[in-house]
Amino acid sequence: MNWTIRKADDDAKKFQELKFIYFLAVISAIVMVAVFRNIVYPLLGLVVLFVSTSEFFLGKKYSLDEKVAKSGANEITWPLVKSVHISENQIYLSPFEAESKLDAFRGVKLNIQNVSKESVLEYVRQHVGKDVRFLGE
Repeated sequence: MNWTIRKADDDAKKFQELKFIYFLAVISAIVMVAVFRNIVYPLLGLVVLFVSTSEFFLGKKYSLDEKVAKSGANEITWPLVKSVHISENQIYLSPFEAESKLDAFRGVKLNIQNVSKESVLEYVRQHVGKDVRFLGE
C-alpha cells in the first residue's frame, strides 16, 4: 500500500505565499549577483530555500509492505511495533508499549488525510503482533 501527501494541494493560501517568497528570493539573488559579482552564495541560498520547502511541493511518500512501514526516510519493521496511536488524520506506529518522550525519534507517523483510514488500519492490524496496543480509537 503506497500513497503520497502533498501539502501544496491542500493549502492554496500557503502555496501562493511560498511562490511569492520564491519570487523575492530569486529577485534578491539576481541583485546580489549583479552587485557583488559572485554567484556562489546567492545560488547556495536558493538551493537551501528550495530543499527546505521541497516536501511542501513534492510531497511525502508513505508505504506499507510485508516487512516495514515507511514514512519518507523513516521506517519501522512490523515486529518492532508495540503500540499504535490513532488520531483523526494520523496513525503513529511506536516501538514503545506506552507513550514516551522518545516517540518522536523512534516511531513512524503515517499521515492519512487523503487515504481511507479504515483500509490503512486494517493493513496495520494484519501485520502487527497480537499483543500490540491500539490507542485513541
